[in-house]
Amino acid sequence: MTGPRVTVVGAGITGLTVAVTLQQDARRRGTPLQLRVVDGAARAGGHVQSTRVGGFLVEAGPNGFLNREPHTLALVESLGLAPRLVEARPEARRRYILRGGRLCQVPSGPGSLLTSPALSWRGKLRLLAEPFAAAPPAGVDETVHAFATRRIGAEAADMLVDTAVSGISAGDSHALSVHAQFPLMTDMERDHGSLIRALFARRGAGTGPSKLLSFDDGLGTLTTALTASLGTAVETGVAVRDVARANGEWRVTLHDGRSHEADHVVLALPARAAAGLVRPVDAALAADLGAVPYSGLAVVALGYATADVARPLDGYGYLVTRPEGLATLGVVWESSLFPGRAAAGTSLLRVFLGGARQPRVLDAADDALAALAQAELAPVLGVTAAPRHVSVFRWPDAIAQYTVGHDGRRAAIRDRVETHPGLTVCGTSYDGVSFNHAVKSGRQTAHVLADTLWGRGRTPLAAHEHAVESA
Repeated sequence: MTGPRVTVVGAGITGLTVAVTLQQDARRRGTPLQLRVVDGAARAGGHVQSTRVGGFLVEAGPNGFLNREPHTLALVESLGLAPRLVEARPEARRRYILRGGRLCQVPSGPGSLLTSPALSWRGKLRLLAEPFAAAPPAGVDETVHAFATRRIGAEAADMLVDTAVSGISAGDSHALSVHAQFPLMTDMERDHGSLIRALFARRGAGTGPSKLLSFDDGLGTLTTALTASLGTAVETGVAVRDVARANGEWRVTLHDGRSHEADHVVLALPARAAAGLVRPVDAALAADLGAVPYSGLAVVALGYATADVARPLDGYGYLVTRPEGLATLGVVWESSLFPGRAAAGTSLLRVFLGGARQPRVLDAADDALAALAQAELAPVLGVTAAPRHVSVFRWPDAIAQYTVGHDGRRAAIRDRVETHPGLTVCGTSYDGVSFNHAVKSGRQTAHVLADTLWGRGRTPLAAHEHAVESA
């Protein structure tokens, strides 16, 4: 028996998760599976890259994940990586915004709100009046900024929410759909009538702050383990040209001219890239996929002698408010977050530039990006010397943007995909842009596909797996 043939296109965190979860399911059942993972990049892992260089542990993309998603924790446990998890230092909860040329600590609760310079007294009073805010407009796909202005006031929307959105999604709060991008916010308003009341209710239910986790050798520890688990099933350095359906099966054609057949094809890559692959099969589906917008990011890692940075790096880092007019969206103080990110006497920072605010920044050469990052960083942190280490990474399609109308676009994509048996799309283009969302999308896709291939008769799962299945 040769088993079903499954090709996963895309070897980022979602694609690798799909493939390994399917592999694990097949092994539990003792059933054969022909599995292939293909990606045009030189290496597997997508945006997740962790490199040790010059005494620094440098992340090219995401640096960790929150512990609130059971799918990610279950994946980590299934690979035997739980002992290698590390938790961010407590001071990582301290975060800043750059407003008026100075760093202001972001309020973490009612007490710190009263003393924080991040908002004026008028802005603070308006935020505290949130329980009395107007109800949401009926039948309107509200933007994040409109939602925030209605609930907590214009100043907090501009200084806190718009700034946070730029840091989280590299997006524009005036364009993103609050229901699609931050469904928890609309759920809290619906269930409690107030964000403040919802926060008190969550605290009363024992739902405390999430913990930020990574691995002792960086987030790439996970993608490296996933890739190793798949072995020769992973082929990188060759892109897929297109997919086509004929005689009840899929033909996957690579750019080097080779092709192979598959019973199921999983497109675990950005919607924009998926659009080009399916255009010969379904032009309408390709158009819907191509309509999902993206924001690009440049990431500049800078390693300094700690003595050359005047300001104490006593927190997670800072985000830049829009009125500052900088290309920098935010700066993460990496060596303050997790142990082992920089050698003794040195500090590692990562500067994020571009996004929806200044997309043309990515057109600059690497040396220009590095110089820009240093120039915008120096006056804020009092940096007095050249860095000991510089790395530049550019991600043109870094983060999908769930602009107004995203729910409709996503539904249209799923409806079109269902007309093509054996074809699946998944990843952060659809149901959440975080690292946790990417893993969750991969695992759920694999579970649905496993049920399609072999039925719902599952072998016994570990206790943690049972918790995930019911989540």
